[in-house]
Order: sequence, then structure tokens, then C-alpha cells
Amino acid sequence: MKLNKEDALRWLEQAEHNLRVAENNSKAKFYSDTCFMADQTAQMALKAFIIYHKKRLIWEHSIQELLAISSQYDKDFEKFIEFGKILDRYYIPTRYPDALARPAVPYKTYTERDAKEALEFAREILKNVKEKIFSKTSD
Repeated sequence: MKLNKEDALRWLEQAEHNLRVAENNSKAKFYSDTCFMADQTAQMALKAFIIYHKKRLIWEHSIQELLAISSQYDKDFEKFIEFGKILDRYYIPTRYPDALARPAVPYKTYTERDAKEALEFAREILKNVKEKIFSKTSD
């Protein structure tokens, strides 16, 4: 099977950029934005892995679902399911006040602890994807 390296690497590049944005948001104490960009980092990284194998974009935003799809190609991704459950919580509520109970607003709701955990999970997923793609691109 011919793998789709070029497109996967583009998605991986965006994932790396998203991680830098998340890290900068964390330093600026924008914790809801950090959590959202950590989610985006993991999404882009997992989509890179899936595109690498499937040769097409997948329209899925749940980290848990993307991990399940990735696990079809490499069972190692199953170990990140708990990360996915947490990161999935940051896709909508970190941005939309109506996704939270009144009177909460996202930028006041998420904490440094949330941001640190989200960054840790995003880094681990990105690292794992990079290792898997780059170990195959050197073939």
C-alpha cells in the first residue's frame, strides 16, 4: 500500500503549530484557549496519522473517535483513550458561553491545572504520531 506521506506531513505541521499556540496561550494565562488548542493539536496529529494510512481527510472532531480509528492501524493508540475523553471536553465549552451553565464563561472557567493536563495529553499524542509517521517515512 502506498502511504500518503505528503498530506500527512502537512497536517502534522499544523498540529505542531497548534501546540506552539497552546503553549503561548498557557504562558499568557489564557487557559480556555490553551485547552482548545491542545484539543486541536491532538485532532490534527491524529488526522495526520489517519490520512497517512487512508489517503483522505476524515471529518471527525472527537479525539476518542479519532483514536479508535487510529487504533485500527496501530493498537498502540488505545492507550490514549482516557486522554481523548478529557480533551474532547475542550472542543466546544472552551469557546462558547452557552455550552456552560450560567453564569459561567469559558475564559473564567478553565484553570492552569486544566491547561497543563491538556498540554501534556496533546504533547503525548503528537509525539506518538510523529514517531510512527517518521519511523515509516525513513523507509
